[in-house]
Amino acid sequence: MSGYTDFFQKIARIVSTPRDENLSDRELSDLGLSRADLAMLRSGAPQARERILTMAGQFGLTEADLNAHPELGLELAEKCGHCLQAETCRDAIRAGARLPQGKCPNAGIYRALLDG
Repeated sequence: MSGYTDFFQKIARIVSTPRDENLSDRELSDLGLSRADLAMLRSGAPQARERILTMAGQFGLTEADLNAHPELGLELAEKCGHCLQAETCRDAIRAGARLPQGKCPNAGIYRALLDG
């Protein structure tokens, strides 16, 4: 499994853990997360990974491109999960429509990755 994909699968498992269940510091540490990071991820809009991959594709990036930079996973998830356009983005993805790239809070990251 690649870095980005592995990161998001582990995040999905941790974020979906019931809030009253204690997560070990080791589980969080394995992902490089603090308890504050976990709280931030849990408070974001669901399906961030789908939106991230779709928007990255609109910028000409592949999942493999993102996998080459797993260190960006938390930043991408944070920005996408708390984006004010998350519902609009989700609806556009479901409809197969494109969103203006300027509305995406991760646009700068996607452009930087394209520029290599």
